[in-house]
Amino acid sequence: MPNPLNLTALFQTPMYDKATGLMSLAWQQYILLLEQRSGPTLTQQGQVQATAPIVGRTEGIGTTVQNISDTGNLDSLAHVDNTNTDLLTDGTGSPLTGGKRGFQALDTNNRLVGSFRSNAVNIAGTPTSSTGLSNDGVSHAIVVDAQSQQFGDGLVSYNAGSVDPGAFGGPFYIYADDPTYAGGAVTFQFSTVPQDQTATNGRMLFGAIITASGSAKTGGGSSGGTTPGGAGGRGFIQG
Repeated sequence: MPNPLNLTALFQTPMYDKATGLMSLAWQQYILLLEQRSGPTLTQQGQVQATAPIVGRTEGIGTTVQNISDTGNLDSLAHVDNTNTDLLTDGTGSPLTGGKRGFQALDTNNRLVGSFRSNAVNIAGTPTSSTGLSNDGVSHAIVVDAQSQQFGDGLVSYNAGSVDPGAFGGPFYIYADDPTYAGGAVTFQFSTVPQDQTATNGRMLFGAIITASGSAKTGGGSSGGTTPGGAGGRGFIQG
């Protein structure tokens, strides 16, 4: 009896037994094999079953293609509760991550949705305290008070700290890099070059102060204290 998997030998075998008029055993086995293979994958109408297995996958083909539209495109609205939530996982690179970033960062007028979406050096912030910097006239260290700055999207608060220029004089321009508006503890820096205040995106400004040996001085904040033009925030006058 031919092996039903050997079609060449099978096709050379009569389909019916002349003596009995019945289908030969080889062909019966072949028809049974076809049924075993097609039954789990095809409906009575010849359509592919949703549960049809795919080689190398554990789910049925229905699960695999459920988010593909009838035109073969990814269906962003394919969701069981018919919401506008897509089922696409954001990737680690563009274009998926880029699209997500754009959606989060821009409003319906293609402008930034909030001031915290911009770099700190490019937006307006105002200190809530009148002064934020001080020096006792004894040491060179400039003390930066714990303080908050008001932005369009809200307050950002910073811990106290200090920075030491190593000499009296100035004006010393005080700043810290905080591109995400995280606030809290930051590393305060100083410079005698006004342009350094805006030399890096994400730079937060804390004002300027002029120090003098034997005399306590203040600066920064919204008033500048004893330092002329030394108010803090984005718009303070370079002394």
